[in-house]
Amino acid sequence: MLIRYLKTAAAGVVALGFGVSPIYAEEHELCGVDIENATPSGTVTGSVKTIGFLVSARWGNGVLTLDNGEQRRFHVIGAKALETGVAKNDFVGEVYNLENVDDFEGTYWGASKNINLGTLGTGEAVANNARCDVIKLRMTGTGLKVSGPAPGGVEVSFID
Repeated sequence: MLIRYLKTAAAGVVALGFGVSPIYAEEHELCGVDIENATPSGTVTGSVKTIGFLVSARWGNGVLTLDNGEQRRFHVIGAKALETGVAKNDFVGEVYNLENVDDFEGTYWGASKNINLGTLGTGEAVANNARCDVIKLRMTGTGLKVSGPAPGGVEVSFID
């Protein structure tokens, strides 16, 4: 688990060094998927905890619910650049372009913007994996954290 985190953290720092656009989280088309007009393949809900200074570690759990009603629990672990603080965020969102449930697992890259001040926490994120499965999230949370629109990555794996 630690090795997986270190690989994800290193890749996030490398992506920042290569100039991944901070506007990435604001773009509405990823891998050719127009998420503003596309029909979701399913939804995700869950929570993630974050701790860090300039580069953060994040981990948590969630549930993928496909449009046919099938549900799969998953775990996430990863890192993000330009994030400082300690927080817990709940997320809800949509998954796009997912044709096979097993393709959901893997490494997702994207960017998020988030701020937590006590019980007032809000943010958004957009990420995709190598198979162009796209996730768009909205977050609420607690803690004290500031997260800029910078790259980050998470490894997603099914629990059951």
